[in-house]
Amino acid sequence: MRHPTRPRIAALADRIARLRPARGGATTQPGPDPGLEHRLGAVETRMRHLEEALEGLQDALYRQSVREDEHAADMLERTKPERIARELSADARRRGL
Repeated sequence: MRHPTRPRIAALADRIARLRPARGGATTQPGPDPGLEHRLGAVETRMRHLEEALEGLQDALYRQSVREDEHAADMLERTKPERIARELSADARRRGL
């Protein structure tokens, strides 16, 4: 585990001191960031896009899973010994064997 160095601790203490109001002084909040609303809007737009893409991916994955399950069930049905015997017999009759 890496331990913080003295310069890092001092930098962190400076940042905390700047965020805390001075004792006995009035608390002053920094003004709102003018670009914050724009950035938040851009993030929300990207999140909506990602959510839609994820939903599309989930739908496609579900459809593919259903297709593969149907294919596996069909293969199991087609490879049952009694069905193979029936189809071989029918083929032999058609060929006159």
